[in-house]
Amino acid sequence: MIAIGDYNRLKVSRKYKGGLLFETERGELFLPKIETPEGIGPGDEIEVFIYNKDKGELAATTVSPLARVNEFAALEVVDIQSFGAFLDWGIEKDLFLPNRRQTKPIQIGEKVVVRLVPDFEGQGIVADMDLEIYFEHDTSGLKEDREVALIVYGLSPLGFKVVVNKKYPGLVYRSEGYREPVIGDELSGYIAKIREDGKLDISLKKKGYAAVTDSKELLLEAIEKAGGFLPLHDKSDPELIKDKLGMSKKLFKKTAGTLYREGVIVIESGGLRLIK
Repeated sequence: MIAIGDYNRLKVSRKYKGGLLFETERGELFLPKIETPEGIGPGDEIEVFIYNKDKGELAATTVSPLARVNEFAALEVVDIQSFGAFLDWGIEKDLFLPNRRQTKPIQIGEKVVVRLVPDFEGQGIVADMDLEIYFEHDTSGLKEDREVALIVYGLSPLGFKVVVNKKYPGLVYRSEGYREPVIGDELSGYIAKIREDGKLDISLKKKGYAAVTDSKELLLEAIEKAGGFLPLHDKSDPELIKDKLGMSKKLFKKTAGTLYREGVIVIESGGLRLIK
């Protein structure tokens, strides 16, 4: 049985208009000439992505989409109609986001985070903005400190909500002092804590020495861009440090102290000066 919204390995039944046709239980699927690999003909097998081109009509492509069925993705809104919106997911046919699956008003050009799901009739794939019902909570295969891929999907008083590895719910706390992201931002981070309810606390920095090492590079770059003197110090406002460097005041002071002990900078009353 073919999997709609996913990759399938199909046997070519015949050539048609320079392209290829595949026989399936849902009828013939057409792969256009422009996407047909050289040297492929009847009897050969090829991996294609199958999607719903029109209602009840399926198509095949060798172009890789930005996401497939049962995955989360941040996709751009490219059109809005009275019955729903359409999202760019990297292939010719835009992905449909029905009105009933929208959780807030959206605009063309905006990125929205969605789950790709089968439609109610099982005839194709649609997008759904109601993410919470799709998260996995079995975190037995995860470990703390492991690097993970993140998609920002919401904000809360505590911080910003992220999809972790396209499967799990996570939260990055505001207390970490990083710049405020926007919905749809794709970041990398680290699992700081695995909670009993299956949710994950996420940090954007490695723990301990590794965090300072990364911050050293960032701080040195900022000093160099400022002409060798950066007017930030231990009396500077935490929000100013956060805005200029994207790190907390605590991490800034720790990093500056490390660079001072290494003889890279001198700490003056008005800021940090690079030793040439």
